Amino acid sequence: MSKPLFTHLGSALAGGLVVLLCMSGPFKRGLHEAKDTAHLSSQSRKSTRPPASDTGSGHPAPLPEVLKKPPEVQSLEDLLAATGIKLPTRTELNTYLADSGYPAEGYLAAGMILQDPGLMREAIIREPANPHVLFALASRSEFSDEDRISWARQLQEVQPDNSLASFLLASLTWDNADKNSALEILNEVDHRKTFQTFTSESLIAVTDALRATGNDSNASTYHALLTVDLPHLAQLLSLSQNLREHAQHSSPEEAIIARRRNADLGTSVAKQNDLISGLVGLSIQGNAYADLPPDAPFPIAEMNYDAFLASIEHRRNQMRELPVVTDALRGTPELVEGYCRRALALGEIEALRWLRSRIPSSSE
Repeated sequence: MSKPLFTHLGSALAGGLVVLLCMSGPFKRGLHEAKDTAHLSSQSRKSTRPPASDTGSGHPAPLPEVLKKPPEVQSLEDLLAATGIKLPTRTELNTYLADSGYPAEGYLAAGMILQDPGLMREAIIREPANPHVLFALASRSEFSDEDRISWARQLQEVQPDNSLASFLLASLTWDNADKNSALEILNEVDHRKTFQTFTSESLIAVTDALRATGNDSNASTYHALLTVDLPHLAQLLSLSQNLREHAQHSSPEEAIIARRRNADLGTSVAKQNDLISGLVGLSIQGNAYADLPPDAPFPIAEMNYDAFLASIEHRRNQMRELPVVTDALRGTPELVEGYCRRALALGEIEALRWLRSRIPSSSE
């Protein structure tokens, strides 16, 4: 079974590498230099940043220690086998859909389980104004650009207070060679609004479908937590890269606006309560800081290079503990139940914190 990178399982397998893969060489150099100038004041540090065109010796600087080694993780097969799930067949899912009245959320879940875009499209036929369905389909590259832009625009109309709808629409519009319209959409984004990703709705829909087709309740939730994908993150990374390139070729005033938009987007993504979004958010913030000219204002006033590097290290430490969590879930049914209930209600990170607090330290 092939899965996209941006899944909760992907956060276990690739989390420590996401920032490394997404950041450019020049920004890696900036991070390394920031570590060497940690003793300087913020005002002095701004004047010591090299110009974006300064390539030094032409060789990339060594990476910070925190980025050199990926976390040790278990194999995909081991993690999925630990759930004890028997994936339903198409016939079993058809029976589930019929018994539940052919709901849009059910079709979406069935499409996610079977990785079938046709079933997902049926969901939007059933409920064309369902924001979860609109978001899920607009985020997926399996569908045409025209359809995705149309769905993202409908999502923006249905949920005008969800800033993610505008970010998604801007990204799709920009990728469709209409940069000016995308920038106009971004001009209207109010960062005080909500940023709803519908991750919990997808988890619940997949969990319900697995339960209804004969699987254990906790195992269904755990499997959903490992495998539900997050395709919107790839689209947001694309928008971030476009904003970075726009900043490189714009007037100083326009560049400042583009970097701040990138930083605001990264902050919104990083605040989501799952590990992979946190890592991708940091990568987007990295694009905001990349190629920053000397004496230009920081995209986020209170976050200098050192603070950003500390955020990377914090997220990496979270990823390192995930295999320990998996070992505990294998052997303790009570922990599985507690973890799954908290993950659905509070999010992955809060559930992991609770679980870690109940795992004895290796030094004990």
